[in-house]
Amino acid sequence: MEFKLKENTRNLTNDELLQDIREVAIKLNKDTITTSEYSKYGKADIRTIYRRFGSFKKALELCGLKTKGHNFRVAENDFIEDVKMVAKILNKRSITTGEYKIYGKYDWTHKVKKYKSWNNILALAGLEKTNNKRNTTDEMLLEEILKIWILLERQPTTADIRNGVSIYSLNTYARHFGSWSNALKKFVEWINDDNVKHSSNVEQEEIIPSESLKHKTPREINLRLRYLVLKRDNFKCCICGSSPAKDPSVELHIDHIVPWSKGGETIIDNLQTLCSKCNLGKSNIDS
Repeated sequence: MEFKLKENTRNLTNDELLQDIREVAIKLNKDTITTSEYSKYGKADIRTIYRRFGSFKKALELCGLKTKGHNFRVAENDFIEDVKMVAKILNKRSITTGEYKIYGKYDWTHKVKKYKSWNNILALAGLEKTNNKRNTTDEMLLEEILKIWILLERQPTTADIRNGVSIYSLNTYARHFGSWSNALKKFVEWINDDNVKHSSNVEQEEIIPSESLKHKTPREINLRLRYLVLKRDNFKCCICGSSPAKDPSVELHIDHIVPWSKGGETIIDNLQTLCSKCNLGKSNIDS
């Protein structure tokens, strides 16, 4: 996954927006596309489509694409029950729109438009609102952008943040960086800065088990290093090849190849991506 800012699409004409929708359909080799598919592969924010054409269905019609089979209208009870089901699957008292996008059945963007916010939908489902934390650092915010960028598989937008995909509000990002746009610029600088890829330039020395063994790196694997390992391993388990892209139930862990307890350092060359099942099996062998 490459981290770079999207081009400004506010000045695209209606014809250019419709052509972009057609190009996404061609890319996916489909005679229709969903809002989620357009959000992932298209140039513009999905809300731009709504503002220009009134609905995504109308835009599809103007493109000559099919609309049959889309869940443009979903019964409120069915949608709310599905939100509850996703929370139950994840065993969480609150879920983000990004999590619902992965595990839910329906297009959540239409419901957010109706109920004004994702938090209002969570309240209807009897779930807790997404947190709006204030005591945060710049790095915590940058790590949150990393999480949601990976989750959405695209650059997050202000609409995504308003809809609850982040645990922090737009105001929080603005207080720290001046604006959401500045936050994204800072994030791209941070994630692509080779000078701060710490723990990767520490050499792994000969392992000598000792109760008083001293480490050069901390045991905890920070989010940035986790991402670098995941990216290197193509977001797949190094043992069985399983991936969340093929099976959403797969949970990937970052594992020390040479265990920390036996002198292994927290460096990229001593880390690997394992699914939870393979990681548990490896732990049983190591012990």
